[in-house]
Amino acid sequence: MTDDITRLVRFTSKGLDEVLQAKNQGLKGEITHIGAGTGRYNPDGSEVALRDERQRVAIVDYEDLGNHQLRMAALFDGDGEYEIGEFGFYLASGTLLAVYSVAGKLLTYKAAAARVLQKFTLDVSPLPGDSLVIVVGSENLNVLLIDELAALSAASVDNMARGVGLMFRVMKLESVGGGI
Repeated sequence: MTDDITRLVRFTSKGLDEVLQAKNQGLKGEITHIGAGTGRYNPDGSEVALRDERQRVAIVDYEDLGNHQLRMAALFDGDGEYEIGEFGFYLASGTLLAVYSVAGKLLTYKAAAARVLQKFTLDVSPLPGDSLVIVVGSENLNVLLIDELAALSAASVDNMARGVGLMFRVMKLESVGGGI
């Protein structure tokens, strides 16, 4: 499975060069945006742009999963309508760092009245260690914490229900026995 992912997400030569130059200067490459386009192809690393970019948005959430795995989320909204066959990961300079696309494959669809929230896990093991940082834009949705927040909410509701049940039992005991 990892080999399939490695073949599908391809780091670009230009992006790698920029990250290496930053690393050699004691800096880090900053991934700031994700782009979506309609192209459907197998990237080879020579790309400098998506083939048919339709929208580029700031990253809305980020999580370091450890083991060279970075999870990011992007929210594509607006009235644009298009098939998505390629995604690009951009550095702060606007340089395309990596491309995800599969020849002939539709990845998802962006309807005119819809918002597409897309999550990505990027394996950065081909890059020098500690050479990247993810910059989250101003619209941080905390979308990567949804499962954790749902579990906390469920636990809170469960605790509240138990508390109300206990209160009713105490009230019943008080009414039957004239007090505790």
